[in-house]
Amino acid sequence: MSLRCVDETGADPYAFELHPEAWQALIEHNRKCRSLRMPCCPAEVNLRRSHRGTQHFVHKAVGGCSTAQETEAHLRLKRIAVEVARQHGWDAKTEFAGSSPSGETWIADVLAQKNSTRVAIEIQWSSQTNDETMRRQERYRQSGIRCLWLLKQPGFPTTEALPAALIVEHNETYSARVAYSQEMPVEAFLDAVFGGRFRFGIPSQGRAVAHIRVGEIDCWKRQCGAKTKIVTGVDVVFGPHTSTFSVPLLGEYPELLNEVLSRLPRDHKMGRLKKRFSKTQERQYISNGCYRCDSIVGEFFEIEARHSEEIVSSFPIQITPDWKQAIEEEMGDQPEWAVYSPSELGMCQHHVG
Repeated sequence: MSLRCVDETGADPYAFELHPEAWQALIEHNRKCRSLRMPCCPAEVNLRRSHRGTQHFVHKAVGGCSTAQETEAHLRLKRIAVEVARQHGWDAKTEFAGSSPSGETWIADVLAQKNSTRVAIEIQWSSQTNDETMRRQERYRQSGIRCLWLLKQPGFPTTEALPAALIVEHNETYSARVAYSQEMPVEAFLDAVFGGRFRFGIPSQGRAVAHIRVGEIDCWKRQCGAKTKIVTGVDVVFGPHTSTFSVPLLGEYPELLNEVLSRLPRDHKMGRLKKRFSKTQERQYISNGCYRCDSIVGEFFEIEARHSEEIVSSFPIQITPDWKQAIEEEMGDQPEWAVYSPSELGMCQHHVG
């Protein structure tokens, strides 16, 4: 099964580009001339429709061709990939054959080209070992081609060398699942890929939104007992990531702390954020304090104040090296591929795969 064939002039008719009348006309022409050939071999072609109505080409007789049969899902995903790539100004073809510098041949499900950049899209619907996936990926790299994988089976490696998404089928529609259970229609995912918004790790100089949370608590000193407002945490939302910083953790990043301090609303019942000595922890660290007596409010009481917390300030931030380091350290996990919005990436240079 193929979305493309080759006619007597060397042109590439695509099945999904032909409206029903043109499709029927091509059927009649091929019956008379038998001039259409498969892109993978010299075999003659039959034109068919699947039970879902997908127009496609098949070998009239497979003969010695080793090309594997494709599923309906495979055909539909290839069509989507071609259409999205073309919308972004790429020249895209299906079943494109080539070879590595060592002479090993390959056939890309979709190959998109813009200027000197070439990107392959591989739709892997059958089971395949991770070793084989990485071997094929390296073969594309050696051929000067970036490759994106759309995989049906989970458990593939999470690495910068393997841009990939898990494809999930729902009622004959397809969605792509990437980092942190980020899921979207496959069309939207490929739009992000060809729009340069599919990135590995935390992109530098991106833009995020920070939210300062504040709660209220009674001063622990009996002779004071004043209701005081304290910062319970700062959340930084960037793409699919939400990184949460406690007050002591912010103290490890002076520039970040200064930015938060500058964004706190004026409130005479808000305690000050500053370095204080904790007898319990036997150390000095950035902490909240009572607005009246300035007694330290320890981390335990910060947790208690979260029952009444609210966001008092939200503001955009640029992912400077300090913010990037803080977010990556707070996340603690291995970096992953993720989709970001244009506003989060600003005017960063486009990058695919």
